[in-house]
Amino acid sequence: MKKQALFILFILSIIVLQAITEAELKQKQNSRELIVGKGTASTEAEADNLALQDLSSQIIVEVKSSFINIAKEDNSKVDEYCKSVVETFSDVKLTNAGKFVSPISNDSRTTVYRYITPEDRDRVFSDRKNLILSLVAEGEIAFDSNNAVDAVRNYYWAMMLLKTHPDKNTISYYFKGKYRLLSNALKNEIENILKQIEINIESVKDIQGSNCYEYILTASYNGIPADGLLVKYFDGKAWSNYERWASGNGYFSISKSMASTMDFIKLEIDCSFKQHGFSGEITKTLKSMKPVKLSYNEKRCLLTPVKPVAVNSAQSEVSYSSEINPEQALILKQVIDSVICKDVGKTRRHFTAKGFRDFNALIGYGNAKIIPEKVTLKRLQVGDISIIRSIPLKFDFTSSNESFTEKVNFVFNKDDKIDGVTFSLSDKAINDIMSKNYGTKEEKALIVNFVEQYKTPYCLKDIDFIKDVFSDDALIIIGRVVKRKPDEHAEKLYQQLGDKLIKYVKLSKGEYIERIEEQFGQKDFINIHFSDNSIDRVTGEGQKVFGMQIGQYYYSSDYSDKGYLFLMFDLKNPAEPKIMVRSWQPEKSADGSIIGVSNFQFE
Repeated sequence: MKKQALFILFILSIIVLQAITEAELKQKQNSRELIVGKGTASTEAEADNLALQDLSSQIIVEVKSSFINIAKEDNSKVDEYCKSVVETFSDVKLTNAGKFVSPISNDSRTTVYRYITPEDRDRVFSDRKNLILSLVAEGEIAFDSNNAVDAVRNYYWAMMLLKTHPDKNTISYYFKGKYRLLSNALKNEIENILKQIEINIESVKDIQGSNCYEYILTASYNGIPADGLLVKYFDGKAWSNYERWASGNGYFSISKSMASTMDFIKLEIDCSFKQHGFSGEITKTLKSMKPVKLSYNEKRCLLTPVKPVAVNSAQSEVSYSSEINPEQALILKQVIDSVICKDVGKTRRHFTAKGFRDFNALIGYGNAKIIPEKVTLKRLQVGDISIIRSIPLKFDFTSSNESFTEKVNFVFNKDDKIDGVTFSLSDKAINDIMSKNYGTKEEKALIVNFVEQYKTPYCLKDIDFIKDVFSDDALIIIGRVVKRKPDEHAEKLYQQLGDKLIKYVKLSKGEYIERIEEQFGQKDFINIHFSDNSIDRVTGEGQKVFGMQIGQYYYSSDYSDKGYLFLMFDLKNPAEPKIMVRSWQPEKSADGSIIGVSNFQFE
């Protein structure tokens, strides 16, 4: 039986090496037929990089007059402003730039020229405009999905990139029934969202023996948790680092003596996500351009209406839904207590060897602490295993000045032993999976478990899981993400990709694992979040092969990116999930599509 065929097209950016002499180059530069950048250094690579940077500067010079009024709005001198704009383009690959290498001089230094036409210059700004509009569209999609934080982030990045475009004050966008100038609309949209974000103190714990009060806060937008919000607070003496609040839950502590002198706690929302830029252009822009001042990003929470509740320890007020059996509830209580008292070894008997290894890695991940929050744990049954979810933890990475909260699941086997731990998906991501019409309730539970299994080893740097889930003859495309398994479909999928394409992107499993291990060794932490998923059944009843498209946000101590992941996986044996295809793309195709099930043909 024929289904849809695989068509994956890769457009390669080619740097054209034009045949031109140095004299002709200078002549065309003087006649303004070409815009030229020059770089001189001890190596050709260094000289080439300097030439591209100089070319970026020359591009800005050509449109300097367009930035005069923009610089005034920013209270900057035009030359200083243009210099900042240049820095946002320094990493841009000018794909049509010609290259001329001058003969090596007497001092053994190399000179490289890079050049483009005025038409190519216009294309550079056209590409920047397309990126701006793409971010605005992503913000709209997030807003329509009640994802206020993603909307703010995308709108803010678009607003900052707009400051680098000579047509800043004329670019418009169709917002809510009419065209509006982005220079005004983006700031208004962000502030409208911020105005409706509420942050409240849910409870205050007075923990016996502690000199601090522990505050639990919730952030919401129109009653929906503001997932991923970046917030810092003032404790009466100093500002904290920004902390990422998962599912809108925040946590901080203030000394009792200081709290007694304060009427309210000051909070500040970071809309820039400056350390979370997904591309060189965005990161450079956030670094080089002055931030935009916003209203409503500062919040105050009154301290007096909420009275501290005395408790014996800093543990969550945990209750259990009816489907969790008493034995599991007792085990979890002991596990939670072991985390609080920092003696996890005393609960070893409740784990399998693998489960305890994962649990120990979790506790070592960012100095994990139980958040003393009121939670009701629920169970998700997947075959013989029970997944008890979701215990809130806070992770602090002092060397990176990073903090964030996550919810963690404990996976019990049929003997009521904890066989693993996983990081929870957000409530929204789970609801998206469970609400779609592609399979049974049990199959949806399988997929939730699989995606959480998939997310966790990258966070905990569990290279063994990655080795196990991908086969020895795995196919890897686009640097890191399309793989095949040695099953009945694998060879057909491989053939559909085409020989040329495979040669361009093919990595062996060993090469891929080597890359991942190198990344694990370089990073203080890795954090992954998913959103906006779409799921299809690939095979008929009796088989459990599914395809899932999902937005992926990857954030680590030294690198961030956002893209679109496609996973095709076989869950026939839930204990040993098999990934058949994994593809990643940094942005959607021009038609808004993502690689998915429709790109494959099965018989």
